[in-house]
Amino acid sequence: MKNNYYFDMDGVLANFHEHAFGWKQATRYDFIYNLRPFENNILVAKEMIAKGNKVYISSKAASEEAKQAKIDWLKKYLPEIPAYRIIIIVGKGRKVDRMKTKKGILIDDKMENIKQWEKAGFPAIYLEEKGATVQW
Repeated sequence: MKNNYYFDMDGVLANFHEHAFGWKQATRYDFIYNLRPFENNILVAKEMIAKGNKVYISSKAASEEAKQAKIDWLKKYLPEIPAYRIIIIVGKGRKVDRMKTKKGILIDDKMENIKQWEKAGFPAIYLEEKGATVQW
């Protein structure tokens, strides 16, 4: 069965948490663009796409500069994802409110996002450990 998967970036695809004070640099293009990927989770996303699933990115950015860095980072590590499937929220906003499909599975490391997604009636996968590998 084919599904729509919504991947978070920071802590799921990109290793944001290896930097103790990463949140202080989260507005900077060079910081975001140079985050190391979690290779296993990148491979899972690629495999999902290869099997006919639709993969979306659902992420928040601390600035417009950080948003552009995330888009460019994705072009480097997940060029298979078309631009219209990349949702990057700058400022306030909930991921569940920006979903582009009637249903979808969120993969995220922030419990607040997981709870909002599930409260709206959709399944979610919580990666409890920062950088845990997605199992599917």
